[in-house]
Amino acid sequence: MRKHRLFGEWTWRAVRRRHGTGMMNKMCISTVTLRHGVWSLLVAIVAVVSISTPSATAQESPNRRLEDVFTVEQSARVREIARQAQEVGVPAGLVTRQAFEGAAKGYPPDRIVSALEGYAGRLGRASSLLGPGARPASIAAGAEALRRGVSPDVIRILAGRRSGSPDLAVPHIVLSDLTDAGVPPRRALEMVNHAIDRGARGDQMLALSAAVRRQMRQGADWQTAVDAVRRRIERQRARRDRPPVPPGSQPPNRIRDGG
Repeated sequence: MRKHRLFGEWTWRAVRRRHGTGMMNKMCISTVTLRHGVWSLLVAIVAVVSISTPSATAQESPNRRLEDVFTVEQSARVREIARQAQEVGVPAGLVTRQAFEGAAKGYPPDRIVSALEGYAGRLGRASSLLGPGARPASIAAGAEALRRGVSPDVIRILAGRRSGSPDLAVPHIVLSDLTDAGVPPRRALEMVNHAIDRGARGDQMLALSAAVRRQMRQGADWQTAVDAVRRRIERQRARRDRPPVPPGSQPPNRIRDGG
């Protein structure tokens, strides 16, 4: 596995709770790929309690120290990478959390430390693009979007939607998935913005990218796939918004006489 791919392989976990329903203190983010019609959820977690109080599992503690899994020199380097990242707005704990998770996955310590440098750099760029007050999960998702080829300009535009959708983790994941599938970034952004405008939940947004990828796997080009999914969404929305027919308002059945 190439060094720069290390964290991309395990930076995501399935969305375990419903998005868009009130303020959530704890957030999980995920990416979805499709294999043989099944959602394959790539593993690793970015779970956050808050920017100022990262979870105990993400940080060193009296019972858990970097030196338990890394050499003294490697531990010092991880702390330095984390410190430099925090200076440019990366929430405390995202870097060290990845170090611990990499060790738990069995990756060689020297490769973990080496990959952390690129990961921390992407976190810093994502933090800058998203601006002050961005949630840790959104920053981590933005960093992964950069790794997967989403342009900084597109991420900056999506960041402008934060007032209407404070949690941008799932929108970034969907944006990355659509871009990976071959949808042009600006068109992918248009689809994500449309989903935000209609108040789509996180699971509904993930289903959007899954549907596009399924169409493309069946042979459709990106334009055909996007148009087909959009039409289906509009039909579903029209059926949902259609007012119920009041009882007794149907026209009476005609009774034909036999003559």
